[in-house]
Amino acid sequence: MVYYISRFLIRLALPIFLKKLTVNGHKKLDARKPYLLASNHPDSFYDALVIGAVMQQPIHTLARGDVFRKPSVAFWLRQINLIPVFRGSEGREYVKKHDVTTQESIEGLKQGGAVVVFSEGICKNEWNLRPLGKGTARMAYEVWYGTDTIPDMKVVPTGLNYEHFRGPGKRVELNFGSEIAPSDIKTSPEEYEKWLREFNEILTERMNEGIFSVPNVLPIADQKAAVRQYLDKVCPAPARNNGFLKALGGLGRAIHAPLYRVFKAKAAKLTARSVFYDSVLFGFLVYLYPLLVVVLSILIGALAGWPAALATFIALPTLAWLGAQYR
Repeated sequence: MVYYISRFLIRLALPIFLKKLTVNGHKKLDARKPYLLASNHPDSFYDALVIGAVMQQPIHTLARGDVFRKPSVAFWLRQINLIPVFRGSEGREYVKKHDVTTQESIEGLKQGGAVVVFSEGICKNEWNLRPLGKGTARMAYEVWYGTDTIPDMKVVPTGLNYEHFRGPGKRVELNFGSEIAPSDIKTSPEEYEKWLREFNEILTERMNEGIFSVPNVLPIADQKAAVRQYLDKVCPAPARNNGFLKALGGLGRAIHAPLYRVFKAKAAKLTARSVFYDSVLFGFLVYLYPLLVVVLSILIGALAGWPAALATFIALPTLAWLGAQYR
């Protein structure tokens, strides 16, 4: 229930947070079939939110295990279908949990869901695909050839291209690439390490088809300019020329500016301006903003009547959307 409520709210919030989202290749995905979505990882938890919002079936997302250490936090993360991934470097006690992660992922696939795995391993705000770890290959191998197999599962190379990584007003392109099936790997499954290497070679090639890469050696201003030029072609900003709606957008930004400043400052403080900034800021928008709108509507309803409460409940999110889209 928490997952579906969250997905509903995320789908409402994305048009406010994003200037535009372009999705390619998702229509070929069958909502009745299991998929392992092998994605790049440029913007922390926010990557999974964007992917999950466009998928028809529920998704389960592999996330770094250290965020699950507090039981209260782990409980809520489980409610939104996050599966912990523990690395051996985090301590010997977590090495045995690798099999648990795989089994939970297989259960999610069997229930008709998709599993998102970030094949680079760690998140970094970059416009390129970093070298892949072996985690995705090992999971695919286990699903296809392990003790509890799902032969019809496909691996889908997934690529996210962001205009920037700091707050709202960005354009995002999401690409679902050509599926990888067991028959695509020519190496015998009995040659385990060689099989993993070939799988990663195929996955890297197909992921790069959907990821726009910019050399890290370029100055950051040049990197951003290259990304904007690319997105101008594949994800052009919508034309917003209506003067009346622009005026309402300005009003919406003015009304929401004090609240946004609070959210922005709190997110920066909690994340120390790290890769988690977008995730936390968007989380405030998804969970706290609707609560504040409901509370304010109830207060206005008590003072001015329920027609005024309903008007407030509709007007505030509408003005927020206009403020984000009409600048």
